[in-house]
Amino acid sequence: MKENRLLIFVLALLVGVMTSCDDKVHLAADYKDISVTYALLNKNDSIHYFKIYKGFLTEDNAVEAAFDWNNIYYPVDSIEVRLEEYSEGGTLLRTAVLDTTTRVQKQDGVFASPKQLLYYSTWKLDQDNTYRLVIKHLDTGEEVYATTPIVGDFSVRNPQQTWNMNLEKPSTIKFYAAEHAAAYDLYFYFYYVEINKHTGKIEHKVLKKKLNADFIRSTTTGEVSFVGFVPKSFYTFIAQNLEPNEDVDRYIDAIDGKAYCCMRLQLWAADKTFLTYYNVSTPGSSIVQNRLEYTNFVSSDDNAYGILASRNSCYRDLQFNPMEHNEDTLVKGTATRHLGFGYYRNSPLFPVEE
Repeated sequence: MKENRLLIFVLALLVGVMTSCDDKVHLAADYKDISVTYALLNKNDSIHYFKIYKGFLTEDNAVEAAFDWNNIYYPVDSIEVRLEEYSEGGTLLRTAVLDTTTRVQKQDGVFASPKQLLYYSTWKLDQDNTYRLVIKHLDTGEEVYATTPIVGDFSVRNPQQTWNMNLEKPSTIKFYAAEHAAAYDLYFYFYYVEINKHTGKIEHKVLKKKLNADFIRSTTTGEVSFVGFVPKSFYTFIAQNLEPNEDVDRYIDAIDGKAYCCMRLQLWAADKTFLTYYNVSTPGSSIVQNRLEYTNFVSSDDNAYGILASRNSCYRDLQFNPMEHNEDTLVKGTATRHLGFGYYRNSPLFPVEE
């Protein structure tokens, strides 16, 4: 009896609530101005771009609303965007109000494209200084900001001039650490040419392979090592990414005209802010998929998201090891002999000594 009376009371309460409420359902809360900013500064870039979105509110289809330029970008006269440079001791060295550009097209996606609004700077960045991006809302005077150090220059130590791609054991790649870096990625590029047998048309091409499965995480100021790439797998990689083509002859290319120099090892370094943002934002393997929110933007009302971080890169161009018959393996080896590679010395692009 007690359970029945409770059930009747709950039902009566629900009926009362349902009949006394407005028959319109409001899914949207009051609008709150939220900025979302992304920028990765690189001291070797001549132009630095800053992407600044604004949050929008709609009771219609949010995906369709995101295609509307006016929904996702601030009017250019509503905010002031500044870049500030500070010395190691915290002294403000210079400041500049950033201009906008739409000349860099955006790839298709969720948000409006191909036109996009970017703020930019042509400053030459100093790795000994820090940089602050400030967004000032002109109607309220409120400012939000983020600060980043600059990832410094670094270099490859090993391999040096040649690389033996016939090694069947993992090769140790060594490089000098970059200041302010916390994570590294390694990429391998193979440059080759295709020459059409009928027309003589020459096409320069490249294959790209990421060598590390996950970031190389290191905050050392010395030397960093990576062991995980088996050079001999290079030929399998080529075979997996090229199809036989009877209409073309293939040869290794010469990067920047350097004979037999057909490989590039490129390293990217990013700072701790980027690594933290990546760790928080990347989907995990747990059943529980609750994700934290991370931003290094400072605001008075938690209304600024995104990151201002830094990265840098270095590379080394490498030749096949002539003493280890690397080119023989490419031309005649089991993995790649069906792909139509010839010897570079027989290529019409081979340098002729005068």
